Amino acid sequence: MATSAIGTSSLDVNRIVSQLMTLEKRPLTVLQQREATITARIAAFARVQGAVSSVQSTAAALALPATWTSSRATVSGDGVSAAVTDAAKAAPGAYSVKVNQLASAQALASGPFDASSEVLGNGTLTLQVGSRSTTVAVGAAHNTLAGVRDAINAAKAGVSASIVNDGGRFRLTLVAADTGAANTIRITAIEEGTVAGDPANGDATGLSRLSFDGAIALTPPATTAAGRHLVETRAAADALYEVNGLALSSASNTVSGAIEGVTLNLRAASASAINSVSIGRDNESMKGAVNAFIRAYNDLESTIRAVTSFDPASRRGSALTGDSSVRSLQGQMRGLLRSSMTAAGDDFTSLSAIGVEVGRDGSLSLNNARFDAAVADPARLSRLFAATSETDDSARGFGVRFQALTRGIVDGDGLLPSRARSLQSQIDSINKEEQRINDRLTLVEARLRRQYSALDTQLSMMQNTSNSLASALSRLPGTDSGR
Repeated sequence: MATSAIGTSSLDVNRIVSQLMTLEKRPLTVLQQREATITARIAAFARVQGAVSSVQSTAAALALPATWTSSRATVSGDGVSAAVTDAAKAAPGAYSVKVNQLASAQALASGPFDASSEVLGNGTLTLQVGSRSTTVAVGAAHNTLAGVRDAINAAKAGVSASIVNDGGRFRLTLVAADTGAANTIRITAIEEGTVAGDPANGDATGLSRLSFDGAIALTPPATTAAGRHLVETRAAADALYEVNGLALSSASNTVSGAIEGVTLNLRAASASAINSVSIGRDNESMKGAVNAFIRAYNDLESTIRAVTSFDPASRRGSALTGDSSVRSLQGQMRGLLRSSMTAAGDDFTSLSAIGVEVGRDGSLSLNNARFDAAVADPARLSRLFAATSETDDSARGFGVRFQALTRGIVDGDGLLPSRARSLQSQIDSINKEEQRINDRLTLVEARLRRQYSALDTQLSMMQNTSNSLASALSRLPGTDSGR
C-alpha cells in the first residue's frame, strides 16, 4: 500500500505507518503462502492427470482388435509402391506386378500468339471432358489469351489452363484434371454473332483457333484441321499393368482392389521389370503399440515420483508428498499390471507372458525375444489386450481394463478432476478472504495516517510553542543572553 508524505520532521509518519501495516498484513501473508501451496498442488495434479491420459490413449490402442490384425506391404522394385488400406481384407501373400504403361492426362496446346494480351474474340467455349460439359462465356473483359486462360480456370471445367512462352511467342496449354482414356477433351468454339453449327467454328480465326475434336481425322503431315486447331501434345491413356501375369487396366495410377485391401501406386513403366509385393502381418506396428504403452506408463511413474518425493537432507517434500489419492492410483495401476486373465486354452493370461517386465522401481520394459515369439500368434495377443466381457472383469483384455481404470481417474468426475476442483474451491475461498482483508487494511492504513498525522501536527505545534517560550525567556532582563 502506498504511503504519503504527510507531516513535518517531528515524526516520520510514512515509516511509522509502514511498519504498523507490516504487522497488520501478517494474516494476508499467511493466506498468500497457503494459496501458493495449493496452487502448486493443483499444478502437480495436472501433471499426473496428463500422464494418466497418455496411458489411457495408448491403452485404447491396445484395446482395438485392429491393432492385432494390422498388415503391411513390402515392395521390391521401383515401378510400384503399395500400402495396406484395409487390414481385414488384405490376405498375406506374394504378388508380382509389372507396369506396362502409366495412366496419363490429355494435354493440348494452341498455335503461337504474339502476346498473352492478344485478343482472340468474343463468344463461348464449350469444354467437354469425358461425359462432363461446361460452357465458358468469353466477353470483352477476358477475350485475350490470358483472359481466356483465367475464364477456363475459373469455370472449373475439369481442365487446367496455362500460358507457355516457347522462346518468343505464347501458347495456351490445356491439361485434363484426370488421367485415363475416357477423360479426353473436346472444345467447341462459337464466336459472337454466329449460331451453333455455323461453319465459322472450323476456320482458323478468333475463338475458333481454340477448337479441338479428337474425332476429326488429320491428313499427314498436317497437325491441325478444321474444328481441330489445338495440337495434342499428350494423349489420354489408361494405365496398363499385370498382377501375377493377369493383364489389367486402370484410369488412374492409384489402383485399389486389384489386390484386395491394398492400394497400388504405379510409378514407372518398364517393358521387363517385375516388382514384388508381399503382404504380411505388421509385427513392428504391434510391438510399437506395446512400447508406446510402456513409455506412457513409465512417464506416469516418473511423474508420480517427482511430485511425491521427499528430500531427507532439506527435510522438504514435494507438492503431493504423502497425498493418498496419487498413491492410490499408483497402487491400482501396479496391481493391474501384475494381475491375470482367466485362462482359455493356451491363451496368454499375463503381461509378463509376452515379455512386459516390471522393474524394481516400478518401471516397465519389453523383453524383445519373448514378445517376438508371442507375436507369431496375433490372435492370442488380441485376446490378451482386446477381449471384452459384460460380466467378468478378469476376462477382459489388459488394454480394455487399463482404459477403464484410467477413465475412472481422469474423466469427468474421476479421481484427479475431483481433487483439482476441491483444491480450486479452496483457492476461491482464500481469494475472497484476501479481498476482505485487503479492504480492511485499506481502512486501517487510512485511520493510522489520520491519527499519526494529527499527532505530528500536535507535536509540531508544541515544538513551536516551546521554541517561542525559550526565545522570550532569553530576552528577559537578568538572563545571560540579555547582557
